[in-house]
Amino acid sequence: MDTGFALYVWGYLPKESWRRADLKLPRSASGRVKVELDDPPLEEGISVSIARSDWEVLFDESSGLVRVVRDRQLPEELVEIADDVHLGLSGTMLNSFWLSPEFFE
Repeated sequence: MDTGFALYVWGYLPKESWRRADLKLPRSASGRVKVELDDPPLEEGISVSIARSDWEVLFDESSGLVRVVRDRQLPEELVEIADDVHLGLSGTMLNSFWLSPEFFE
């Protein structure tokens, strides 16, 4: 079903590029986020990629939180779209996503 709603976050993100930070998950409301793209348009069953160079990856070892963020200074509202997957929105723009990943050795 082609709804245009963000379902989850996935991808390859080597831990060696992460920066340590003290992170505390802000208040987050459960909900849905509709994705709208001008170019290229959304295609059913196809993921949307982000330009890795524009994002910073922060990791808090004590809490296990990972925050992938475009601009740390922007105010944002968090929406939990799936268990432990929170999207940080600044207006209508995606500014960050917060994850609580499971690590396997």
